[in-house]
Amino acid sequence: MAASHLLRLGTVKGKNGVLNALKHNKRTLQAERGAGANIEPARTPLNYSLTEPDSAETIDRHAKVLMVQAGIDQPRVNQVMAVEIIFSLPIDRHQQDTRPFFKDCFEWVKQHIPGVLLSFDVHLDESAPHAHALILPLMDNKMQGNKIMGGKGNLKRLINLFHAEVARHYGLSRNETKRLTSKAKESLERQVLARLAIDPAMQSMIWPCVRDAIHNDPLPYAQLLGIEQKHQLVKYTGRSFVQIMTSKGKGKEINTI
Repeated sequence: MAASHLLRLGTVKGKNGVLNALKHNKRTLQAERGAGANIEPARTPLNYSLTEPDSAETIDRHAKVLMVQAGIDQPRVNQVMAVEIIFSLPIDRHQQDTRPFFKDCFEWVKQHIPGVLLSFDVHLDESAPHAHALILPLMDNKMQGNKIMGGKGNLKRLINLFHAEVARHYGLSRNETKRLTSKAKESLERQVLARLAIDPAMQSMIWPCVRDAIHNDPLPYAQLLGIEQKHQLVKYTGRSFVQIMTSKGKGKEINTI
């Protein structure tokens, strides 16, 4: 079976939320480089940006200037300050040239996601090659992060578009038919969380969303972390993929492929 990829949408909130996200993406947070961190400092020079290589502070100031110019100088307390999209490949793709894939992800974001693309940073110094696209949700002089995130219909549209236009051309799968039994799902969830116990992702502002997504479907995360799966799958129920993904379940809505 083809290796799977992962696409996640998350929101960034708080007065310094954008700056903190940028500092992580630009690798300027010293706390992430200590003992037990998941970042490999020796590989950090391999990281690169597909947008202007400005500092986190410069990009953050640019975002604030754009907001002021739009008449937004006092955002709401719960305002979505940015939308972050994460594109991730399986861990075995470190041995391959990932630049073409992430360049296509970059072009896909510019074509399909509204707002202002602040940065697009590729990380090759963690377990799985991945990229962060950070978008200022400024449209028509309004901050419209919730509109970019959209509901189930919009999320499914983005998922289908990305798979059709980018991921499938790299032999990547969405695991549309692979479903675990409840017992196997709980076991795999525990293994994923154990592997992430010292990962900086757990300190991220979007960790609650990621945690809920792992609870709902740990399989793609296990594949990205290289956790071997020897779990029993449920028998085919006759429901279509769309019916399965739109059915009610525990936790928050999953924005993964």
